[in-house]
Amino acid sequence: MNTNESIQYPRFRWFVLLTLCIVTATSAMIMIAPAPLIGVISKTMGLSLGEVSGITMVTFNLFMALAAIAGGILIDKFGVISVWFACLILLIVGLTLVPFIGNTGWGMTIIRVLMGCGTGPIMAAIVTVSAQWFPMHERGIVTGIQGFSVSLGIALGFKIVPALYTSTGDWQAALAWLNVGSLIALVLTLIVAFGPRPPVDHHALSNAPENGGGDFKLALLQVATWAGIACGFLDSWEYQAFNDLIPNYLAIESPVGLGLGVTGAGNLMLICTIAYMIGSIMSGIISEKVFGGRARPVVLIGFIVSAVFAFALKFPAIYSNKTTLLLCLILVGFWAAVVNPQVCAFIAKNYPEHISGKLAGLAMALFGFGATIGIAAGSYALHTTGFYQMSINLVVVAAIAGVIAALALKPPKVFSAGKDQAQ
Repeated sequence: MNTNESIQYPRFRWFVLLTLCIVTATSAMIMIAPAPLIGVISKTMGLSLGEVSGITMVTFNLFMALAAIAGGILIDKFGVISVWFACLILLIVGLTLVPFIGNTGWGMTIIRVLMGCGTGPIMAAIVTVSAQWFPMHERGIVTGIQGFSVSLGIALGFKIVPALYTSTGDWQAALAWLNVGSLIALVLTLIVAFGPRPPVDHHALSNAPENGGGDFKLALLQVATWAGIACGFLDSWEYQAFNDLIPNYLAIESPVGLGLGVTGAGNLMLICTIAYMIGSIMSGIISEKVFGGRARPVVLIGFIVSAVFAFALKFPAIYSNKTTLLLCLILVGFWAAVVNPQVCAFIAKNYPEHISGKLAGLAMALFGFGATIGIAAGSYALHTTGFYQMSINLVVVAAIAGVIAALALKPPKVFSAGKDQAQ
């Protein structure tokens, strides 16, 4: 375990961070790519919108979560760069197959399984990258930048994929063209592979006999470990459910929704997404500059503020005024964004580097399941009640549960030797 005091961190780490951003944004863009084209894809395949959504999105998210667990183990064994390389190859193969077998349900299922398996480990790599390449005080900022990269990739997907479809007139060709981004990410990964070695050597850590497998088991016995994972799980529940339900709540006519129309709702949610991207970046800066690198106060504030202003969206005094409505959306987006980067930074700062991949893989998988459960619960509440009030209540309840979990987010003392204190 390193002391983080005598290590010299090279400037090359910023190129590694750039590569992390592009690899992450590329995988996020591929993740969301079919979403704006589901109507077109359903006509080509002769399947319903729900069936196509299940094939393209549910399949992807399920295998992304499962692959995050396996990816964490592989990252600890083989290193980040080897795993990135393998993942990008899976993404490239998947995109290349789209023009050949993508017009069938079974073909697209295979493709999205490959893409999900390629994306999961990429999302799980952030903790290990920050622990190997960056000093303690920069790790929260790095994890926040990855959160920004995910949002950026999704936003680019919604813009680039429709433009490619308009240009080519073929949705399969549009998806295949995303290989340009994958190839750029692959080239950058190869540059990192032949560049300077990380200051915290992966092989030395993973092969150290005194580490063994006991540290990971010990980590799983710590309350703080499960508190951090619970915070990420509940934050993913809160924001993904919010992001799935609120656009329709804004667009649909009264009394079910606010009657702002698709365009009005889309414009407001775009601003909310931008706020989320900014919040991801500011997460680490707020933690380091205001709270001395401690994750717990940032996570607590994130859950409390996002819960209050999500709940406020139910009241006429708020939503009848476009200024207060927009302010609520911005505050929810910004403060919901700070939680998951801080959980990742908490793991990177307070656990041995040689188990960071496995812990991050487990965490990212459960974050994904949290998002899926949150969307399903909100959708079920909407289906049974016919209104969005209970769905919004469930979002708020998830945030309140996050506040409770965050109270236990204290650095485990068992790993404190040799680590900078980051409580």
